[in-house]
Amino acid sequence: MTTSSTVAKDLAVPASTPATVEEAEAAWLAAQTLPDPEPVLRALMHPDCVIVHSAVGYIHGVDDWLRYAARLGRTSQVDTHDVTVQRFATTAVVSCLQDMRVAFVPELSPFVIQAAVTRVWVRSPSGGWQLAHLQMARRLPPG
Repeated sequence: MTTSSTVAKDLAVPASTPATVEEAEAAWLAAQTLPDPEPVLRALMHPDCVIVHSAVGYIHGVDDWLRYAARLGRTSQVDTHDVTVQRFATTAVVSCLQDMRVAFVPELSPFVIQAAVTRVWVRSPSGGWQLAHLQMARRLPPG
């Protein structure tokens, strides 16, 4: 299992794209727990990235998704498990199960969102990795 930092204080906007898919994944998960994740998330995303998410099937580009995510509330932790990585030259597909703890109402305990997630990373011209596609499908608890 991979766990984001509960407090990702030291994560700054990357000067360049992450050198490996594993670094990109770790940066993505940690960035979501920042008080202001937008600059780091934006730096990790390809300008043409598409995000498909939510129970109603939103399809967002970078700017729309970042605005949507900012309205949700603070994410305190992201855990992933059953992670698989498939590599295809300049593309990598990461699939996992993910639990996010989101404080939709600041005074209440965070709500856990479980999702099956696929992130598609592409090699940037600089040689690092950028997120090109993100698909999240909510999961119901087993049983």
